[in-house]
Amino acid sequence: MVFNFNNITEAVTNATSSAVQKGLSKAIPGDGLISRAAKGFLGAQANRLINSQLNPGGENSVLPNGGVVTARFGSDNDTRARLALSPGAGTILYKDPSNELLRPLTTTDGVVWPYTPSINVGYSAAYTGNQVIHNNYASQSYGQSMIEQISCVGTFTANTPAEAEYLLSVLHFLKSATKSFFGQDPNRGTPPPVLRFSAHGPYMFNSVPVVISATNFDFEQTVDYINAKVASGSGGIDSTTRVPSSISINVTLLPVISRQRQTEFGLEKYARGELIGQASGKGGMP
Repeated sequence: MVFNFNNITEAVTNATSSAVQKGLSKAIPGDGLISRAAKGFLGAQANRLINSQLNPGGENSVLPNGGVVTARFGSDNDTRARLALSPGAGTILYKDPSNELLRPLTTTDGVVWPYTPSINVGYSAAYTGNQVIHNNYASQSYGQSMIEQISCVGTFTANTPAEAEYLLSVLHFLKSATKSFFGQDPNRGTPPPVLRFSAHGPYMFNSVPVVISATNFDFEQTVDYINAKVASGSGGIDSTTRVPSSISINVTLLPVISRQRQTEFGLEKYARGELIGQASGKGGMP
């Protein structure tokens, strides 16, 4: 059986989630074993992309100015991992209109992982054992509950000049977000900025206030490197910089819940999922 792949591409590109199978039936006629298998596979792929607010055909996953595939972050249904500035951060880092180096992050409002990262986090409750004489068991007294650091490890790739510029911005943003305001800064003495981390939907990590405690980059010698051009160099120097075509980035985040926000905590509210955050409002409680 011969399939018309042009029709298949058009079908999944123009399909909505409810009309994927209808479009594929037109593109892949027949009801044989091969036809059913092909429609089942392509339909699942198209639905996965549509549910992630991505175009199954791929063309709308590129910015109008030739940017990267992370361009469509920001919809309510987007569940990709993102690290962004807090809504009240002001004109710093990529929100600074004069910062050409971080400008690519303005479209995605922060760093968006293009591939699903590995996220590791732990929750614990601390107890102190009270040793009672002539007793077989210690009496446990509750101390406090804690959320451990959030480790996010993911891969970034750069196969085009636009993706290279985005990757360079990601690397420079993560380095910058570990620094405090100092020296000639108008707000010198201010600690590193509090960011917002989101991943996998509202009831997982939703606009959680965090700070970066560590970030690690693996610049492998076994991968190709591609030039990333910044709009303007400092002091008139050539601003062309090489970035790896594939790099693993490890970011360690510490949740920081303000005392005011903690006074709003209620276990029943937390258990019902009522303490999630909003990207433009209060931070979530992980």
